[in-house]
Amino acid sequence: MPEWAAFLEATTENRAKGFQTDDALLGQAQWILQQWQDKPYPPQDFFKYLCSGPETPWPLADRFCLWGFVAALIVQSRHLMGSAEREDQKSADMDFGYATTVLGKEGSMDFLDSSPWPFSIIDAFININETNFMSYEAYAIQQPVTPPSVPLKSLHWQPPVELEKTQLPKKIRLAVVGSHATLSLEPVEMLRRFLSGVQVAPVFYGLEARWCQILGMCDQGTEALGKLFKDAEKDPYAYSWEIMSSQVDQIYQADRGLREAELILCTEPLAGCLMMLDSARARNRRLPLLGYLGVALLNNCPPDDMDLFWERLVALLEPKRPGQPAAQMAVNNLILSEQIYYQTGYRMPYVRAHGLYTNMGYAPTKPEEILIWRAPLFSYVTTRCAMMHFSVANPQLRMKFHFMEEDEHLSYSQVGSFKAVALIPWDHALMTFYELYTATIPLLMPGTEWMYRLLYQRGQLSVGERIYQTTMPGYTVPVARFADQEPASQAPGASSPAGGLGSAKAARGVAEDVLTRGLEAQDLDTAKQYLKAALELIQDMQYFLAVAENRTDEDSYTSMGVIRRSASSKTSAFVPQRAQPKHPEPWHPYTPFQMSPLDSNDWTRMRKGTWWLRRGVRFDAMRYWYQYSDFARFPGITYFSNLPDLMCMAESLDINDLSVQMRRYNEQSLVHSVTFWTYSVATLLG
Repeated sequence: MPEWAAFLEATTENRAKGFQTDDALLGQAQWILQQWQDKPYPPQDFFKYLCSGPETPWPLADRFCLWGFVAALIVQSRHLMGSAEREDQKSADMDFGYATTVLGKEGSMDFLDSSPWPFSIIDAFININETNFMSYEAYAIQQPVTPPSVPLKSLHWQPPVELEKTQLPKKIRLAVVGSHATLSLEPVEMLRRFLSGVQVAPVFYGLEARWCQILGMCDQGTEALGKLFKDAEKDPYAYSWEIMSSQVDQIYQADRGLREAELILCTEPLAGCLMMLDSARARNRRLPLLGYLGVALLNNCPPDDMDLFWERLVALLEPKRPGQPAAQMAVNNLILSEQIYYQTGYRMPYVRAHGLYTNMGYAPTKPEEILIWRAPLFSYVTTRCAMMHFSVANPQLRMKFHFMEEDEHLSYSQVGSFKAVALIPWDHALMTFYELYTATIPLLMPGTEWMYRLLYQRGQLSVGERIYQTTMPGYTVPVARFADQEPASQAPGASSPAGGLGSAKAARGVAEDVLTRGLEAQDLDTAKQYLKAALELIQDMQYFLAVAENRTDEDSYTSMGVIRRSASSKTSAFVPQRAQPKHPEPWHPYTPFQMSPLDSNDWTRMRKGTWWLRRGVRFDAMRYWYQYSDFARFPGITYFSNLPDLMCMAESLDINDLSVQMRRYNEQSLVHSVTFWTYSVATLLG
């Protein structure tokens, strides 16, 4: 298509000159935008082309090129953003924003990095609400990532100088509380394997029955506890501490496994485990707690009764009576350790997960096949479609790629038979990652810049309700240099009644237009797509109308889930009686919550619409904290910057060298982990 080829050549030359202003290039961009500015939802046709198979005719009937269109939006914005005219600046912001929008939900059509077009989606994001254009490449040079201020090793659990030998009972009954199957199974397996001469008898609470079947475990206790936690998560304000603890007490009394447990092994929610300790204490039972957290500290905590949570936590970690401690706590990732320290001043140290319960080994009997691990991201489907086209276009590449289906369950031996696994993460820490790494299966993962676009969309550690960031009353948080910086360009969206009414009107107008297009659609699949989009808009109108009617003190509902009402503003009556911890200096430049956008905190671990890859403190915090992710730290991982890069790397992987690097690190870190688990149980029960 010559009209696009000429523009591609011109933008490539312009990039080589540092994206200078160029009237001729601007003219090309404006011609393209005039030609296709009225095209309805531009990603739709590209998605159908990508995912309909390689035999789908190209070019599209209207000769549209999605990534060239995005490039034209960026070029035009780049030329207008520095104008003295406010209307030009406003147009530039709208075009930068539209450039990100037309790349699909969560950037699911963002394959700019895999194309010859000389832009990145980050180029658009970091120039929104700015007046001087800067590419991400230039931004990274001008604003390099600050190296870790707190040594990573200092966050690891530190064993005592001398480990005392302790006589343990021959059998330990565990009540394992947690809804995340593999996070709960991790400490159980470590105790089973490495507590010499001790029979570990766990009963699991909070897991769905299907996980016991999939993982080949487990002795399950009553399902009532898991149901209670789920119900409380759906409607947290309906479950006060009194109501929840009363139900926990009834469940405790009725379940033999809980009554006879000698140790609670708690993964989440910690609030529920603290309630269970109250039930044991009311019956004059000493029930120590071994915690291994992988989610937010305040997950499932009754929002209006946080004082009770803090009171119980302090009593647990600083018992007044001398003797055996009441708890040993650890976390499975460094970022969570720093978040909890920032909230409380208590150090819950990092202990690596290993996933030994899989018994998975690496035996690559499929040396020409790569497994692409299933991900909940919208981009998973489109990545599969794009790679199909790349494979057809490059028959000289021998490697095949097996994408896991949504309902597909591979045995661990099947997983270990592939040459390597490509993992596209959606959070800072995934148990799947540790399982694969322990098996020494070569891992292919997105490069750093791609990770910035993935980890902050859905992960609970960076996208959560405001309650998750609450700090303990009477506690002075450590000083972060940029903690108070909040650029106006990153302020949360307006939630005024007028703004809500305007948004509702706009959503209604778009919904009507989408429904009309659905009625005019030529095939059923297209009609369904339009109907689904219209339904989501109508669902979103419920929230906009709640804002318009000033009902933000109630739960609202949208196409992305529930927007929780604000937590109680009552003054805290609880002040912990403990000495203020002395914080290390210098501490981090950013708080461990600062990568979370302000308006995402009202969502239930979901983000709607805009990413916050904006120029400034929030994006810099994202970049800084990624250094503390194990994805960035563990040796032997291979990183790809785009899809062609992934496909070429898969051909040339030195799987023996990678496996050796992983095996060495596994051996070193396993010693540390085993020491923690054996020491903790000896301390609590010896």
